[in-house]
Amino acid sequence: MDAASPLPAPARRVRKRDLVLPVALSLSALAVVLWLTYEPGTFSDVRDTFNPWILLGAVGALGVQITAGGLRLRHVSGGALSVPGGLRSQVTWDFMSAVTPSALGGAPFAAFFIARENKVPYGEITAVMLFAMLMDQIWFALLIVVLYLSAIWVPVFPTGLGAAGIGTVAAYLGGMLIYIAFFAYATLFRPELIERLANWVVHFRWLRRFEPTVQREARRLRRQARVLRSKPAAFYLKGAAYTAFYWAGRYGIVFLVALSFWRDFRHVLFVLRTAGMWLAGLAMPTPGGSGGIEALYVFYLAPLLPPGYGGPALLTWRLLTYYLILVLGFFVAGSAVRSLLAGERPPTEPPSGDGQPEAVPLVTPLTEPSAGVPPAR
Repeated sequence: MDAASPLPAPARRVRKRDLVLPVALSLSALAVVLWLTYEPGTFSDVRDTFNPWILLGAVGALGVQITAGGLRLRHVSGGALSVPGGLRSQVTWDFMSAVTPSALGGAPFAAFFIARENKVPYGEITAVMLFAMLMDQIWFALLIVVLYLSAIWVPVFPTGLGAAGIGTVAAYLGGMLIYIAFFAYATLFRPELIERLANWVVHFRWLRRFEPTVQREARRLRRQARVLRSKPAAFYLKGAAYTAFYWAGRYGIVFLVALSFWRDFRHVLFVLRTAGMWLAGLAMPTPGGSGGIEALYVFYLAPLLPPGYGGPALLTWRLLTYYLILVLGFFVAGSAVRSLLAGERPPTEPPSGDGQPEAVPLVTPLTEPSAGVPPAR
């Protein structure tokens, strides 16, 4: 998933190597992991303990993930997206996040597809996706607190990382928690703080060329925050419920895949480490975390399984959640991907009277607050 931030139009088009590189990295990492974790004679053991019915449950968890994400997009759009449109949009978002370099992020490209396929203005779709990402960030913040508290009783942070590694991970999560708390508070209640910070940053000489773009996006965020503050508590609670189901589906896939190979392991610790692995994966610089997420699996989850089981479980998980998403993404958004490869860009937004992009309210009926409407608390 992408970090919560304003969504400008993609700075450049997607290139073919952007699609090939993450797959090559993932395949290479899988090959290395399978070779390092191979134990002579365990193939027959893995075959004997494998339960295909539990693996079918993992496929169901993938369905929960996509369905919850699609319904969340439909909810935030105020019904502008149909249920099938929301599901297709979520698959596209996951697909673009899996193949797009982290420096670009998959959300702007996914917004391009969603706007084009549903005939909704690009600026409105970016507002919808901003809220969805903000809900993810709040989920991460709560999760980090849970992981810190759980670490008092169980080894949430893998001991294989060593003292320095555990300290680094703990510091990373702490920094991430501070960032998320600031961004969520500033987005919903004090967007002028982000605008001031952005204006201060672009005053550095080597960043001044970005000043017009940064200031435009900061003003846009302030307008979006005004819309978000007008929504009732039920709007946020429903969005939070969809977000919880989305991430429960993601964690459930990893857990059920491992369970299909071996049943006797520490289930609660496995789920907690799965959540920690996803958080650590957000810092991976490669597209979709390819290459890095496989290494994290070895440190976080493989030690909880018997020797020789980590490799097959990792391979099955990646086949189900990465390569299958690539196939589904090409099937769902093939025309948009071909357009991006050809250099097509999202349309620019019509300027308002002050020469800046028009305010981007969340799609009808999520409109600007009227006088006397109290902000959500």
